[in-house]
Amino acid sequence: MTLLPLERYRLFESGDLDDTRAQVTKIFCPHKMDTVGPNPQLNAFMHCRRLRNIAVTYVAYGWDMRVNPGELGSFFAVLAPRAGKGTFQSGFEQVQASREHICVASPTEALSMRLSADCGNLVLRVERAAVEARLSEMIDGALREPIRFQLDMDVTKGYARTWYEALSFSVADLDRPDSMLGHPLAMEQFEQSLITGLLLAQPHNYTAMLNGDDRPVPSRLLGIAVDLIEGHPEWTHTPASLARSAGVSVRALQKAFREHLDSSPSEYLRGVRLQRVHDELCAAQSDTTTVGEIASKWGLAHHGRFAAVYRERFGESPKQTLSRQHARKG
Repeated sequence: MTLLPLERYRLFESGDLDDTRAQVTKIFCPHKMDTVGPNPQLNAFMHCRRLRNIAVTYVAYGWDMRVNPGELGSFFAVLAPRAGKGTFQSGFEQVQASREHICVASPTEALSMRLSADCGNLVLRVERAAVEARLSEMIDGALREPIRFQLDMDVTKGYARTWYEALSFSVADLDRPDSMLGHPLAMEQFEQSLITGLLLAQPHNYTAMLNGDDRPVPSRLLGIAVDLIEGHPEWTHTPASLARSAGVSVRALQKAFREHLDSSPSEYLRGVRLQRVHDELCAAQSDTTTVGEIASKWGLAHHGRFAAVYRERFGESPKQTLSRQHARKG
């Protein structure tokens, strides 16, 4: 007899609709569930292996069902029929799911499904916070809008096939009592790999950015980065921190600076700092302050390279600027 996925982790079995709904709700979310046809004889069960940011489950109802979770809210769901068939709808998309075409449901799109009596679904619950954090790392910037995956995932080709094969292998391995995935470090690595792979394998509204096809940075977002530099040039800005504040990728921000300001973020920051140092040196007195103190105040180390860049920009050394102003006042 062939074992079902995650047989070692049977959570419940039930012939009662209300009990089944309550048990499934514990793992996923409150939802509507109804049988289809007369004289229903429910034979529901769920297997579940909880990890940290992922719960791997196998669910079957033993009867034709309508299940309507609505918006998932706090998690993404990957729904992969291992037996039978199901029709899944999310937003304006609808998929006739099978072993070849599975579904990736997003938290902000209402989900509903129609399942055949013999349908058995491998369902992954992937925490939204973990997916968003990983994507933010991958694009090196803040997310401007919620992640929305394409619903239909064709697991017969490309990255999707690789990802699904790796998932299937890991699900089988979880059933082994000596699985390495029982170790916390291996579990963490598995989850990160699964989330990263999902973001690369399944199209979504950030795919173009991940592939390097960045959209132009709107002027208002570029303005956020420029205002941060102009307002606080003494802060420890980096291209990554500026990109996060503007909600764009580092690559997109660098491209915008080059196209609109003919500079890089780092070059622009250095220029603003140099101007602030120059302005303060012009107003300072050499007997009450030093070049080093003023340079440090504006985030510039006082060394030979600083003096050379300053001279190139203003035609004299910073010390000459300070001394000249003192002589003029004297």
